Amino acid sequence: MAGIKSALELAMEKLGKLEAEEPSVPLTDEQRREISELRKVYDAKIAEKEIMLQAEIRKLMQQRPPHEAAAAARELREKFQETKRALQRELEEKIAAVRARKPQAAS
Repeated sequence: MAGIKSALELAMEKLGKLEAEEPSVPLTDEQRREISELRKVYDAKIAEKEIMLQAEIRKLMQQRPPHEAAAAARELREKFQETKRALQRELEEKIAAVRARKPQAAS
């Protein structure tokens, strides 16, 4: 059993690799604000999609037989998860772009 690693150990190794790949560069206050705003916007987008999903599922449950509604709801949930992952990737790309920008010197 010595060769098997716990989930915690694996996560710590992955974190260590990520930290090694991305050198720690202090963010400016403007970059922090921009990242915070991006997170708020994307959290809102995801929440909106989730609310729409729940409404659509409720509508399905009322309009279709239970077995059809359950299958359709499962498909909607899968589509929501794909959309959510896409939005999260988009957010991470935008955050990376903000982090990569050189701080502008105050004039």
